[in-house]
Amino acid sequence: MGRIEMIISHCNIKFGNYVKTHPGVKISVNGSEGAVAILSVGDNVSIGDRTQIHCGDRIEIGEGTLIAWDCCIMDRDYHAIDSTIEKKAPVFIGKHVWVGCRSMIMKGVRIGDGAVIAAGSVVTKDVPENTLVAGNPARCIRNNVEWS
Repeated sequence: MGRIEMIISHCNIKFGNYVKTHPGVKISVNGSEGAVAILSVGDNVSIGDRTQIHCGDRIEIGEGTLIAWDCCIMDRDYHAIDSTIEKKAPVFIGKHVWVGCRSMIMKGVRIGDGAVIAAGSVVTKDVPENTLVAGNPARCIRNNVEWS
C-alpha cells in the first residue's frame, strides 16, 4: 500500500481487504460534531497515484473498483454559493467500476456496478450499471459494456 495523506475529523472510515493505494493518494474525511462523515472502501479496490477523495457526508466505493491516477471524488463543494451552508450529497460507486485517469466524480452521484468512466470525464449525474460515460459533463457513450 502506498503512503496516504489523511486529513480526518468526526468520521468513520472503513477499508476492506486488499485495498491498494499508489503514491500521493490524499484522503480527506471531515464531518462535523453534529454529522459524522463516512468513507467506505470495499475489498480489492485500487486507488491510483495522486487521486484525491474528499468526504464531508458519505462516500462508498464498491469492491473490485479500479480508480486510475489523478482522479478526484467529492461529496462536497467546500464553499457556499447563494447561501451560508455548504452543499453536500453522498457518492456511491458500485462494484467493479473503472474510473479513468483525471476523472472527477461530483457530489450526489450514484455509479452502477460494472460502469466505465472514460479518462478526463466529469460525472455530475447518475451512471447506470454497465454503461460507458465520457466527457464534461459525462454522457452515455455505450450501454452493456464489460471490462476486465
